[in-house]
Amino acid sequence: MYNSIKLIMNFFLLVCVLVSLTLFAIKILAYKNAKPSEKVWNVYKSCYFVSYIPNYKPYGGIGRVLRLFSNQSFFVVYNKSGEELRSSAWYFWEYQFSDLVAPGWSGIDFLYPSDHALSGWTFRECGASQQS
Repeated sequence: MYNSIKLIMNFFLLVCVLVSLTLFAIKILAYKNAKPSEKVWNVYKSCYFVSYIPNYKPYGGIGRVLRLFSNQSFFVVYNKSGEELRSSAWYFWEYQFSDLVAPGWSGIDFLYPSDHALSGWTFRECGASQQS
């Protein structure tokens, strides 16, 4: 009796791990295949951000369900040369969106809407002295 319960529990654990890995893989692929939605330069024209929308459509019903529990968009900040400075893509603990409140620049600060009101980063390299 104990061995059969142990076998069932191990099987259930294995199924849960495989389902979790599959969902995580779909999430990674949806973020890798995300569609850029807008590109906005800061006032100094030294950095810009791009809003991306994860693409869950190729994954059918599983993708639609996963989309319900995922961020609506994520944001990546680049310098003038196109090098990525920072990304909010893998901030799974923070819900990010861009339909109600627009992300934007405030000097050298990039602010984006999240479930914590506004989140963001400061980029000293995006200041006025960085212009060429």
